[in-house]
Amino acid sequence: MKYVSLKNRLIFGFFIICSVITLGISIYQISRLQQREYELLQHEISSFEQSALPSIREAVWNYDWTMVETIATSQVNPLLSYIEICDMEMSQCSNSGIAGQGPYQEHHHEIYYQLSTFGDPLQIGTTYLQLHYQTFSQLFNRYIFSEFLVNGLGVFGVAICIFLLFHLGVIRRLIRIANYTGDIDLAEVEHLEPLDFQQSGSVKDEVDQLADSIDGLVGRIKEEFSRRKQLEQQLNHAQKMEALGTLAGGIAHDFNNILAAILGYVQLCYDSAEEESKLQYRLEQVLIAGERATSLIAQILVFSRKSEDLTQKVALAEVITEALDLVHASLPGNVTIETSLDKSLWIVGDSSQLHQVIVNLSMNSGYELAEQGGVIRVGLISQKLTAQQAEPLGLDGGNFVCLTFCDDGSGIADEIREQVFDPFFTTKKTGQGTGMGLAVVHGIVKFHGGTIILEPKVGQGTCFTLYFPQVPAAETVEIEQQKASATILRGREHIFLVDDEPVVIAMAQEMLQSLGYKVSVCLNPHAALQQLLEADDIDLLLTDLTMPEMTGIELAEKLKQQKPDIPIILYSGYLDLLQKSELQNGAINQLLYKPFTVEELSHAVRQALAGY
Repeated sequence: MKYVSLKNRLIFGFFIICSVITLGISIYQISRLQQREYELLQHEISSFEQSALPSIREAVWNYDWTMVETIATSQVNPLLSYIEICDMEMSQCSNSGIAGQGPYQEHHHEIYYQLSTFGDPLQIGTTYLQLHYQTFSQLFNRYIFSEFLVNGLGVFGVAICIFLLFHLGVIRRLIRIANYTGDIDLAEVEHLEPLDFQQSGSVKDEVDQLADSIDGLVGRIKEEFSRRKQLEQQLNHAQKMEALGTLAGGIAHDFNNILAAILGYVQLCYDSAEEESKLQYRLEQVLIAGERATSLIAQILVFSRKSEDLTQKVALAEVITEALDLVHASLPGNVTIETSLDKSLWIVGDSSQLHQVIVNLSMNSGYELAEQGGVIRVGLISQKLTAQQAEPLGLDGGNFVCLTFCDDGSGIADEIREQVFDPFFTTKKTGQGTGMGLAVVHGIVKFHGGTIILEPKVGQGTCFTLYFPQVPAAETVEIEQQKASATILRGREHIFLVDDEPVVIAMAQEMLQSLGYKVSVCLNPHAALQQLLEADDIDLLLTDLTMPEMTGIELAEKLKQQKPDIPIILYSGYLDLLQKSELQNGAINQLLYKPFTVEELSHAVRQALAGY
């Protein structure tokens, strides 16, 4: 785009406007000349009627055409270009001037003579006049140059004076503003000095207001850049955590399949081993280790925010008190805990996961204060955040339960602040920490719809602030969680088992057969659907969720369309992929988490077959 300076544009604009004004004035004055021409014509006719017409009347009445001709010749002038006088019978006429010299106006007069005082006048002749005038185009061509020149001197003179005053008062300052804004470097906007005209006096005009607005805009840009830097850091961290969470969730999903097969076969071996034998003891230790591995996977899934929806209300102060009572005994004797908790605050959450948050934070602070001792301060208050306050935290405006957890330790160095929530990152010595503590805390808080902030207090201890959405007790729906009984339930029905993992399907088949069921298996969901539609003796379908080509949900929906009475159990270690809408359509009767025990499997099968 071509650049044109404001000064040049103003000069060009002044020239165009002044030219138009001058031309308009000139045209107006020429139109006034034409109007003057019309007025002269009317005056000429009036003068003719008052002075010449009575003499012509007497001359025609006396039939003195010599006198008529003399009068006609005397009346011809540049305006009255032609005159013709005739008697009544048109037998005698006298004329003078040049006829047809256009443009002209025609005027006819009838000549009357009064014979007596009481009688009617007698028409004795006629007069015909042609009055010549100049058209507007003739006047325009004749006078436009002189009129434009004279008028232009006045108009352009005034315009030049106005421009000089405007240039001194406005353009110079506008040029300064343009140079200031043109030199703004967004990369260095934090160090940009304000635009100050340093005007003397207290009077300001629009340019001064523009300068003030630019200063205000620069100030807001500085604030916005600062806020965006903070949001960018949070976004980068959130993306990194999301990527790590996705990776961790995927690993946990695959490991769940492996662990399900391992624990399933070990339990089968444990059940068939001789009571209180060395083999049974060894298998029992494998099962205990497997439970620890299951717990670790649960932590990874919490970090990656892969879990069921929260529906229970939790009095957060009670959870904090219980957790602190539990960890108090394990803290060094020189570490004390001070609390200030509002017991009236409720959130929607999982009390066991929130319990884990307090335990992890407490253990980290206890490790930090182990040598020099100190105080752990825990506070719980209600805080209302506006949309502007909540945005940098990645939250929506509203009422929040604010949990602060601070200690008197040495704090966290700036160079590692962005890594403290990363999984497997730890500053502890080898063997003293897994690096999953704060990562799990971060995952649990995010899973609860909140956020956790590490306050910048280097050298003044470590202080975490946790925000959870606050809810009134009446708005929360409680769901009673039913625990599976430790007893094993058996049956003799025919169960169809579908899974794309050969090891898992073989393990589940042996479990079901050990419970007395007849079991058919299939590794391909498409082939399984065909067999299910053709068979008439299938009592229950047990299918994995994630399979290639067709998911367990799709298999269940297609089967229900043809055979709606067959109960279906869906199992997976990754049930968070399941949408609520997919459960509400009635295709699935029971859900089963991997890895599962024989007891859990037996109860899920009996509940599905019983229709609840």
